[in-house]
Amino acid sequence: MIDRSILKNLPKKPGVYLFKNSKGNPIYIGKAKNLKNRVSSYFNKKSYVGNEKTYEMMQNAENLDYIVTSNENQAFILEANLIYTHKPKYNILLKDTRTYPYILVSDEKYPKIKYVRTKKEEKGRYFGPYADVRFVKDVIEVIQSVYKVRSCDRDLLRKSKPCFLYHLGRCYGPCYNDVNESTYNASVEKVIKFLSGDINEVKDYLQKMMREYSKIKNYEKAAQMRDTLFKLESLFEEVAVEYKNGKNLDIIMYEPPVYVVMMVRKGYLISKLSFTLEGTLEDFLYQYYIVRKNSPPSYIYTYDEEKISQEISKYLQGLGLKKIEKLGKGSKLYDIAFQNLEEEIKRQNDLSYALKQAKEILSLKKIPHTIEGIDISHLQGLYTVASLVFFENGKPKKEGYRKYRLDEIKAPDDFESIRTVIKRRYQKHELPDLLFIDGGKGQVNSAVEALKEIGYSLKDVDVVGIAKEDERIVFPGDLPDLHLPLDNPVLRLLIYVRDETHRFAIGFNRSLRSKRFEKTKLDDINGIGPKRKKELIKHFGGINKVKEASTEEIAKVLKSEKLAKRVKESLGG
Repeated sequence: MIDRSILKNLPKKPGVYLFKNSKGNPIYIGKAKNLKNRVSSYFNKKSYVGNEKTYEMMQNAENLDYIVTSNENQAFILEANLIYTHKPKYNILLKDTRTYPYILVSDEKYPKIKYVRTKKEEKGRYFGPYADVRFVKDVIEVIQSVYKVRSCDRDLLRKSKPCFLYHLGRCYGPCYNDVNESTYNASVEKVIKFLSGDINEVKDYLQKMMREYSKIKNYEKAAQMRDTLFKLESLFEEVAVEYKNGKNLDIIMYEPPVYVVMMVRKGYLISKLSFTLEGTLEDFLYQYYIVRKNSPPSYIYTYDEEKISQEISKYLQGLGLKKIEKLGKGSKLYDIAFQNLEEEIKRQNDLSYALKQAKEILSLKKIPHTIEGIDISHLQGLYTVASLVFFENGKPKKEGYRKYRLDEIKAPDDFESIRTVIKRRYQKHELPDLLFIDGGKGQVNSAVEALKEIGYSLKDVDVVGIAKEDERIVFPGDLPDLHLPLDNPVLRLLIYVRDETHRFAIGFNRSLRSKRFEKTKLDDINGIGPKRKKELIKHFGGINKVKEASTEEIAKVLKSEKLAKRVKESLGG
C-alpha cells in the first residue's frame, strides 16, 4: 500500500492521477480539479465505508503517478483517453456482450472501405459500431455495387492485375487504372453520406437505374440493381416514421447492469447493441461516447430521466449532440427498444439455457458445465505464451486460469504451440466437458492430435474452435463448419470464452516482453536508450544474438557504424 507521505509533493492543480500496482500497471485512473485534495481523500478511512472496491484498490496500489493539466476540461479528456488505453481494473468499464465491428473509410489518396474490429487500426473515419460482422460485410457489398470504392489493401504505388470486383464492375480499380481522383473522391463522399444515415439517396439511385436498364432491355443489369435494392432494404429496418424529418438518434434502454443501444438514422434502425456496465446512465454515456469515442447523434433518447452532469453534457454538445430526453411511451420505437432490453436481460440471466443449447447445437456428449479455453500469443515468433481460462456453468472462474511460457517455440508456429500446451496441461489435470481452442480447423486438429499422444480421444472430450474472420464454429476432422447468427446464445458464449482467452494471453505476453526489456548489458552503453535497445532485441531475438552479430549487421539496425562498434566492444564481441 502507498505511504501517505507521497501527498507531500502533490500539486494543488488540475490533472489526472494514476494508482499503479507493483508491476507499474494502472489499476485506477481519475481526474481532479485539485490533485492534492482529491488524492488525499483516498487516505481517509471514512472513504472506505461501504465501498469495498476502493478499499481493495488502495490495498493493491503500490505507486502513484499524476499528470498536471492546464484546466479541468483537459483533465476530463485525458482521463477518458487513458482509461480507453489502459482499461484499469478498478474503473467502471463498459463491456460488450459480443464484438461489435466498425466500417473504416481510410485516409488515403484513393480511400478504401473495410470492416475493422477496433478504432485503432489506421487513420480515417470510423462508422458504427454495427450489430455484427456479416451485417458490415453486406453493407460494404451494397456500397461497392453502387459506388465502386475499393476494399482491398493493395499498394497503389505499383500497378497490378485487377481483381474480380473490377471485372464485376464493383470497383474503379485504382490498383490497375489511372482513375480520376476527383471522380473517385466524389464517390467516397457519397459513401460517407450513406454511412452517416442518408440511405434514401442510394435507394432512389438503385430504383432509377433499375428503370433505365429495363428501358434499354438490359434485364441482367436491372436484376442486379433490384437484388442490391432488396439487400439494402433487408439490412436497414424502417422503424421510425415520426423521425423521417432527418433526425439522427440513439435510444438507450437500460436496467443496470444491462444497457441496450439502438442507432436510428433518418428513420432507419441500423444497429442494435447490448452492453453490461456496473453504473448509472451517466457512467454509460461517459464510457460509450467519451472513453470509446463513438460519435453522438443529434438526439439521445433514454428510458428514464436522470440528471447528467454539466461536464458530460457540455462535452457531448461540443461533439454535435443537441438534446438528451426521455423516450415517450406508446411510440413504435419505445416498444421495440423495450422488447430488446427484456430479451437481453433474459439472455444474460439464463446461462443454463445457453449451455443446454450448446449440447444440442454442437452435438456434444454432455452439457458443458466446465469449459477450458486456450489461446496462443506471440510477437513475430518471440515471447510465445499460452493462456488457459476456466468457465464453470457459463461464467469465468479466475482461480482456474493458468499461464504457460513456451520458450522452446522459437518460430511462429501456432499448431506446435497448441500441441505443447495441451500435452503439458492434460498430462497432469483432468479434462473439461468442452475444450475450446482460439483458432480454425488447423488449430483444433492440432489439439486433438496432442490429446491422442497422451492417451485421450474424442470419446473423452469435445473440442471446438472459432475462425476469427467470420465467427464460424469449427470442429475436428472432416466435420463441417457451423455458422450461427451472431445473436445466438451458444455462439455468444463461445465468443465470450474466446475473448477472455485472448485478453488473458495478450496480457501475459505484454508482461513477459516488458520484463525481457527491463535490464540488459545494453543499458550501460552510452547512446543506447530504451528505443534502440528494443529495436536490437526485437531484430536479433535476444541479447546473446546481438553479441553474436557482426558490427555491420548491428550498424544496419542502429544506422550508425560508430555506435555499432561501441556495442560490440561493450558486449565483448
